[in-house]
Amino acid sequence: MRIVHVSEAFGGGLRSAIVNYVRASPQHRHHLVVRTRVGHETFEVPAAATTTVFDGTLVGFLEAARREVLDGAYDVVHLHSSYAGLLRAVLPAGVRIVYSPHCYAMEAGHPWYKRSVYRSVERALAQRDQMLMAVSPREIAIGHELRFGMPSREVPNSATPLDVVDYRAERAEVPTVVMLGRIADQKDPRFFAEVADLVGSRCAFLWIGEGAQGRMHLERAGVQVTGWVDPAEVRRLMISADLYLHTAAWEGAPLSTLEAAEMGCPVISRAIPSMVTLGYALGGTTPVEMAVAVRRFFVDPDYQSRVRAATGTVTGDYTFDLMAGRLSEAYDFALRRLGSPRSAKSAAEHVPGMITG
Repeated sequence: MRIVHVSEAFGGGLRSAIVNYVRASPQHRHHLVVRTRVGHETFEVPAAATTTVFDGTLVGFLEAARREVLDGAYDVVHLHSSYAGLLRAVLPAGVRIVYSPHCYAMEAGHPWYKRSVYRSVERALAQRDQMLMAVSPREIAIGHELRFGMPSREVPNSATPLDVVDYRAERAEVPTVVMLGRIADQKDPRFFAEVADLVGSRCAFLWIGEGAQGRMHLERAGVQVTGWVDPAEVRRLMISADLYLHTAAWEGAPLSTLEAAEMGCPVISRAIPSMVTLGYALGGTTPVEMAVAVRRFFVDPDYQSRVRAATGTVTGDYTFDLMAGRLSEAYDFALRRLGSPRSAKSAAEHVPGMITG
């Protein structure tokens, strides 16, 4: 099977997820059409896959991606994220589309009128023939709200497999609480900073990542910001940490929490809808509640044991092998369910008003 992956924001967790898909299905031929986020590189794309990198505007990227899809003889076109999902509006009916929102845009912390627009756009785009590949029960539920009976499969994320390293962490004088991700509204650095401020000197707070949206709040609260570091350094920092505190305001199914769990770092998450469905220990919905959870984790052995047990369950439930099996079944289902259309270019030539090239 020839699969083309299209992503307009190829960096961070999204990049890791796509790399995982390629690694998990070596029986297929993969081509990536991507617009990269410089400095947000995580894992390298496997050598067996080919990649076309576009450097330009979103509109230019979508035009280039459409041409690649029409010119290529792909069995499946896998669109990653809401912006790449806009291609559903301009690709002809003879294209097998698999859509992975990696967190729907209307889940974001925008004003209500923007969320309403995003939902209307997603609802309209959901009506064409496609398969939803969701990363969580929450995404499945949203997809079925947008279109009753939409063909869908849940393919849960997993941590990216890494070589075993013998690293003995040196514990600091005070416990370290860590968060990983781009410093941006989605991860809610201001929320993390408020928790750090409330907990005070009882713990050291560390943010692994870079970005401008909210960095000032982190620094004012005394949070150390590492900038972007390579995967090996991320592992070292995770192993050294005492607690992973996930404060994101909205999510699909984050890879960062899975990576923390895989490194043996217990996870407490903010109680947002998607995280409620994934089995993590939940600390509450406000900075005050989360600060109480952090303090309790370090003074209440029973509570700490429950958090560690929940994290261990997540590690056991979301394995790479499970993801690989679900992914294989999902692509096979897409082939069967979406039929055997003509080539995309041939189909486009038979659509009135459709421009090929």
